[in-house]
Amino acid sequence: MKNLKFAILGCGYIAGKMAEAVKVLENKGMGVELYAAAARELNKAEAFGKQYGVAKAYGSYEDLAADSEVDLIYIATPHSHHYEHAKLCINAGRNILVEKAFCGNVKQATEIIAMAHDKGVFLCEAMWTRFLPAVDVVRGWINAGRIGQVQSVEADFSQPLTHVERLVNPALAGGALLDLGIYSLTFADLFLNEVGCRGNSSGCDCTADGNCVGIVGRDCANYGAPIASLDARCIKTDTGVDATDWINITYKNGKKAYLKCSIATPWHNEGIIYGTKGYIRVVNLNDMEELQVYDAAGQLVESVKPERICNCYEYEVLACKKALESQIPGQAGNDNAHDGSTTFNDIQCPEMTHYKTMEMMELMDSIRDRLGVSYPFEIAPGVTWDRSGNKSILQVFDIEKGKITSLKKFDCVIEAPNWSADGKYITYNSNGRIYKMDLVRSAPDSNSNPGELTAGDITEVPSYYVDNCNNDHVLDPDGSGLYVSHHTKEDGQSRIYKIFFDGREPVLVTPLAPSYLHGITPDGKHLAYCAERNGEYDIYTIPTAGGNEKQLTTARGLNDGPEYDSKGEYIYFNSVRTGRMQAWRMKADGSKQEQLTFDEHWNTWFPHISPDLQKIVTVAYTEVDVKPGEHVPNKMVELRLMRSQGSCSLNGSCNARPFGEPKTILKLFGGQGTVNVNSWAPGSKQFAFVIYEK
Repeated sequence: MKNLKFAILGCGYIAGKMAEAVKVLENKGMGVELYAAAARELNKAEAFGKQYGVAKAYGSYEDLAADSEVDLIYIATPHSHHYEHAKLCINAGRNILVEKAFCGNVKQATEIIAMAHDKGVFLCEAMWTRFLPAVDVVRGWINAGRIGQVQSVEADFSQPLTHVERLVNPALAGGALLDLGIYSLTFADLFLNEVGCRGNSSGCDCTADGNCVGIVGRDCANYGAPIASLDARCIKTDTGVDATDWINITYKNGKKAYLKCSIATPWHNEGIIYGTKGYIRVVNLNDMEELQVYDAAGQLVESVKPERICNCYEYEVLACKKALESQIPGQAGNDNAHDGSTTFNDIQCPEMTHYKTMEMMELMDSIRDRLGVSYPFEIAPGVTWDRSGNKSILQVFDIEKGKITSLKKFDCVIEAPNWSADGKYITYNSNGRIYKMDLVRSAPDSNSNPGELTAGDITEVPSYYVDNCNNDHVLDPDGSGLYVSHHTKEDGQSRIYKIFFDGREPVLVTPLAPSYLHGITPDGKHLAYCAERNGEYDIYTIPTAGGNEKQLTTARGLNDGPEYDSKGEYIYFNSVRTGRMQAWRMKADGSKQEQLTFDEHWNTWFPHISPDLQKIVTVAYTEVDVKPGEHVPNKMVELRLMRSQGSCSLNGSCNARPFGEPKTILKLFGGQGTVNVNSWAPGSKQFAFVIYEK
């Protein structure tokens, strides 16, 4: 490959550090050229270019992105603007290296990564610590048993920076976490989380010697033990961003991380890895300036200052160059790249994969949720979930006629309509209780019209102390009542109960919590539900009479919404295992798990299979509205229909997928509560759903 023409978007402090490193690589003849820089004002870009020896200067970011000679653009603007500038460069077809933090939140990150894939451009997050040769030195010491078995880490990156306006400005995604805390989190992730592989649950397999074999697009080194518990606390600035954060993480493998970051306390920058026979101290955990090994008595055994070419920013540039050079033209799988042109959407830096970027962004979002820190460009969780004043409209959609019938409008939130097997009533939840609405159909007319469907009497299903039911409930096929998910008063967690139409006392089915019900077998003997156990959300089954639960999924991330088909042969569910929430199905015993939807820009929830097994209805959120594993109310969503393609035709040809591509049939204001449970009518021609007004 010719010299990599490297460009810098933004001419601030961090851009200068990168320019220094790239210029050293250029002067050493290492295949990189400091080609261009851009600022919002031409004179600033020219001054930057003169200082660092940049060949071209641009007075706008748009002009830089339009330069087809550029091989890689480094985005060095504040992380609050990474989303905007990454999209600008991707749309122009430019490969990009985005400074950490990658962007403001997970929703922005998912969109950027998907856009890069669609456009066939290379994308990497510039978390320079992960690219340092020092990382391999520390891992080598750990693997050699220098400190025994690793048990915990401590990391603290603090600097008195509250005088820097950007860092205390919520509009610029200020605060300690995204600017400094990412280093402490990365340190813990490098030396606690990324250890070994987790078998099929992570998409990786272990060989006999313990090495990991990855799957396409994912590196097993980027999979580790999931987080079992997380505690985060902070002191905020007067502007509302986090000034000092304390974060404690316990991983499922039992290892612990005690982390701190601050923009308000005196300078401190080090990480310590504790083992059973000693510890490793890293001076400056961001650039790993010095590495020290201590024995169990606290005596210094060895000290190393890793060599560096310049200031350590150069290593991420060299890694990107290597990744770009490894690309085979026309093999990236982009639908727009059939002309032999070079595309890069399947090539990633193994040191910082897209999966790892997403994992860290999700972790920081989760921490900010606990800290109560949000930015003006976000909708705060409290606002999203505020349903006060919402009105609900229960409607029925006729698939064959394309006709919508409004059954009733409510001055409160109702959720999850569930149609009875005899077609005579619909149940739903509202304000913690379950209600039964009779259905009335007018007399058929002379044209054999079956008659209009209208709402009849509404009665509350007696449930006594089971008075905090959510939108997870299913009807018992014998018509005696419903199984519901109820948040118990003792701990506020969801457990599954059965409540009865005839007023009998509720019966507890799942003592373990949280358990969120979604499906029941046609014979009424087993339930399928989503449950959180040891930090992971997976799908379980349990006899309705009670007993031991059986785990069916192990894929990392949320697996949710399981429901049996009318034959009890398959369980349909949704899973975030591929990065987006998608529809899946599996045999009732958990075998033969297969993906049904492949929406790259949408998150698909709750695949509801019709009684005749020919149709599936799902609800889909656009990637810009929700995190991949998030199912919230008060959003514009789409209801989509998939039809069975059958298995094999008379001529012997077989479809690879059991259902066709999803087709949008309705766009509405809804989300949480719209179709949480199977709402098909017995004849498989109609389904019920809820829309909201706010």
